[in-house]
Amino acid sequence: MDSEIHLAELVVDLGAIAHNVQELVAAATPAEVMAVVKADGYNHGLREVVDTVIAAGATHLGVATVGEALAVRAAGGAGATAPVTAWMWFPGEDLSAALAQNITIGIPSLAHAESLIEQAGSGAGPVPATLMVDTGLSRSGVSPAEWESTVELLAQHTDLVDVRGLMSHLATADTPNADPATDMQAQRFHRAIEFCRARGLDVPCNHLANTPATLTRPDTHHEMVRPGVGIYGVDPVEPKAGATFRPAMTFRARVITTRVVAAGEAVSYGHTWRAEVDTRTAVVAVGYADGIPRSASGRFEVSINGRRYPQIGRVCMDQVVVSLGPVSENPTESPVRPGDWAIIFGQDGPSVDEFAAAAGTIAYEILTLPRGPRVKRRFLQFDATTHPQPHNAAVTPAPAALDLSQDSGSAVAPDADAMRDLGRQVGEQLLNQETAGGAAGTVVVLTGPLGAGKTTLTQGIAQGLGVRGRVQSPTFTIVRTHKGTEGRPGMLHMDAYRLLGADVQEGIAPGEQMDRNVVLDALESLDLDADLDSHVVVAEWGRGVVEFLSDSVLDVSIERAESEDSEERVVAWSWISRRPHEPAQDGK
Repeated sequence: MDSEIHLAELVVDLGAIAHNVQELVAAATPAEVMAVVKADGYNHGLREVVDTVIAAGATHLGVATVGEALAVRAAGGAGATAPVTAWMWFPGEDLSAALAQNITIGIPSLAHAESLIEQAGSGAGPVPATLMVDTGLSRSGVSPAEWESTVELLAQHTDLVDVRGLMSHLATADTPNADPATDMQAQRFHRAIEFCRARGLDVPCNHLANTPATLTRPDTHHEMVRPGVGIYGVDPVEPKAGATFRPAMTFRARVITTRVVAAGEAVSYGHTWRAEVDTRTAVVAVGYADGIPRSASGRFEVSINGRRYPQIGRVCMDQVVVSLGPVSENPTESPVRPGDWAIIFGQDGPSVDEFAAAAGTIAYEILTLPRGPRVKRRFLQFDATTHPQPHNAAVTPAPAALDLSQDSGSAVAPDADAMRDLGRQVGEQLLNQETAGGAAGTVVVLTGPLGAGKTTLTQGIAQGLGVRGRVQSPTFTIVRTHKGTEGRPGMLHMDAYRLLGADVQEGIAPGEQMDRNVVLDALESLDLDADLDSHVVVAEWGRGVVEFLSDSVLDVSIERAESEDSEERVVAWSWISRRPHEPAQDGK
C-alpha cells in the first residue's frame, strides 16, 4: 500500500514484552527460557520481538516451521546468532538451508528421524535436533508405537544427529485444577527422558512447560521452559495465576463519521439491530478484512476517549458501527468526533480476553487476526540499556576459577553452567601448560557420586581442548574417542566402572591401584592402548584404576553441597604426578 495514511493501527509495546519475559524468567529460574516467536511473533513483528525477548533474558527462540526459523536468521539482530528450534516440516523436505544456519530441528516421528539422518550425512558434523515425544496431545511427537525404534535409530547415529533434548506439548495446563492430564503428561515426559539416557542419548536440555505450566507447575520446568502467549501479555490460566503481565498489543481504528439513527431504523447488513429510540452512532474504519471476526457481530465493545461503547449490527468487510447512546443523553453534540481512535482491544480499552470471549474464541487466535495492508504496525520502543530488571530476577554469580599451575585447589560450581566453565578452564590450561609433551597423554581422574556432574565437567574439558564430537555419558559406550583439531590432542572419555566392572569402587583412595595388567588387558580388548599418548584421557570412576597410564595425572573429586536440592558442587583437584616443565630453548 503506497499511501502513508492508515485508518487502523496495531500498536506493539516492546517494553511490555520485555516486562513479560522478565516475569517468565523469574518464574522459571533456574531453568532457561525459550521464547516462542512463531507466526511473526504472534503477529507482533518478528525482528522487533526477537531482539526484545533476547535482551530481556530469553536464551532460545522457538518457531513452528523451518521457513520461520530461516526468517529469524535473515532478519538479523539477535536472531542472527540466538539458538533457534523449528518443529514443523515433512519427511523429505529440503533442510539444507536450515542445517547450514545451525537451526535445531524437531523430530516428531520415525520417518522424520530417518529423513534428518539422511540429510545430515552430507554435512561436516552432527546436526542439532530435538526429539519430540507425544505424551498425550496425540497431535505431534513420536507416537508410543514408534518410540523405541526412533530412539534406537538416533542412538545409532549420534555422529550425524545431535539430539540435544526432548520436547512435548501439554494439553490442559491452562486448567490446572480441573484436569489431571498434566500430571500424566509430566510423568510420561520424565520416563521418556530416562529411556533416552538409558539408550545412550544424553538429552541435556528438555522442555515441556508452556506459559501456564511455567507459572503454575515448577515440576515441569526441567532445563528449559517454552512460553508463548504469556510473552505477549496474556495469562491463559483459569483461574488466573496472578501473573503481572502487561498487554503488548493494542488494536485501534479511526472513527470516520457519526450520525443519528432514527427510532425504528436498522443498522448494517441483515438489519440485525434496530434503534428503539433516536440513537447516535459512529462508524469505525475496521472490518473482517482487517481482522475483526464477523462472528463477533453485536457482541463486543470498543473504547473511545476512555468510555466503552457497544458495537451494533453486523461486522462488515471494512467497517463496524458502534452505538454512542440515545440522542437524549447528548442532545446538542456527539461525544465522539471523526478522527477519534476506537480501541478494539489493548491498553486503555477492552482486554484481548474480553474481545476473545465476545468472538467465541481464545486470546491466542485474536492476537494473530489483525492483518493486511490497511493495518499499520507501530512500535513503542524498548531500551534494553535502561529497562530495569525485576526485583526477583536471578543474579548470575561470578564464574569460579581454578589454577592448575598450583599443586592442588578447589572451587565451588553453583550450577551446571559453572561446572562446564570449570571444565573449560581445565582443558584450556592443559593445552597451555609448559610441560614436556604438553596436554597429550595427561590423565584426568574424575571421582564423585552419581549425578555429581562428572560428565558435565567433561563437556567443559572437551570445549577447552577444542575436540570434536558431542560429549555424553560414557556409561553405555564405555570409551568414546573425540578427535583433536588443528594439531591439538584428542580426548578419550571413559567409564572405568563399566570398563572393569564391579572391581572399581568409588572409595579407592588416591595412590591405591588396581592390578596394572587387568587394566591394560581391558584397554587392549578395546584396541585403545595405542591412542593414549596422543590423547587426554578423562576417566570417570577412575580413581585407583588409571593413574599408572601417565606421568601426568590430575585427580578431580566432585562433592554435592549439603542440601540435596541444591545444584551447588565443590570441585577439588590435585596433581598426583606431573611432568617437569619444558626447558626453554637457547636464545629464548
